[in-house]
Amino acid sequence: MSLRNTGPLALAAILNLVTAQTLGRVLPEHWRPIRNVHFQILRRHRTRCTFEISWPGADGQRVVIGKAYATDREDVYRAMATIWRVGFASDEAFSIPQPITYVPELKLLLQEKVHGPRAKDGVLTGTERDRLEVAERCAHWLARFQAMAAPEGQAYRVNDVLDSVNEWSRAFGAADELLADKATRLREQLEAAVRGLRPTELCAGHGHYSIGQVLLAHDRTVTVDWDGHDMADPCRDVATFVVDLRRIGAKNPGAIPALDQTLDRFLATYCSLKRSGIRANLPFYAAARCLRLAHKDVDHRKADWAKRAAAMLDEGLRVLERGL
Repeated sequence: MSLRNTGPLALAAILNLVTAQTLGRVLPEHWRPIRNVHFQILRRHRTRCTFEISWPGADGQRVVIGKAYATDREDVYRAMATIWRVGFASDEAFSIPQPITYVPELKLLLQEKVHGPRAKDGVLTGTERDRLEVAERCAHWLARFQAMAAPEGQAYRVNDVLDSVNEWSRAFGAADELLADKATRLREQLEAAVRGLRPTELCAGHGHYSIGQVLLAHDRTVTVDWDGHDMADPCRDVATFVVDLRRIGAKNPGAIPALDQTLDRFLATYCSLKRSGIRANLPFYAAARCLRLAHKDVDHRKADWAKRAAAMLDEGLRVLERGL
């Protein structure tokens, strides 16, 4: 099976392989019988496809989430299983989706369907009290994860960040002179900022921790999407969360005051739970995240790509100059 073509034929091939018979073979007995299976595509990506699988059960509708990959990603299942066991199961206030099984021949991960709104929606549409609660729950989740989960996966060290920074900045070589100059200046300032970083022990990392990856079930705060799990400076996931909040503000100018309030409470709560000095490396990782997002904005098919990329480059330069 290959997902390099994510058109209708590739999706049809994926779903044809995930049959009721296959599910009956790999899912625990209490999920059976499995018949009249329905699929709903949730998200397509060049290297993976996420979909909902449902069927009628004896006590109501059964639902699981399937994620099919272009390459073997059993490491995602193993990482989730490890995290689940050390204190992030479904009966915990801070948890992850239960990893159910991995089917190697289909490169398919099956996991729990978590019911609950995204934390992002709580910030954009909720009350001030809702926003502050969301910020605190997200901060507590991350601090607990970094304290309890064993470092596992690929190490993402400062030199790896710089390698990525060089790659991302090259994307602006063919852009207009002003945009290319901003990308070059941000890269050079990131390289210079390395000298001021504090040595930090790597911890378990989510890789893409943001308010869009957190679900707020009734009695659970659940972080999803573990494809980028790794080991990194704890500031990396904090910086990712902060920068992605500000990026939401760029797309929703009217929500900027609410997002700033959420950001402040998130940082204050997280820092109160961690050792002192945790803010020292944040500007470096935040600016690197800005460059990454600017790189993602480079899409000549979209009329406003240059404006969006310039805004992220400006934010990266500002963070290095003034901090968070």
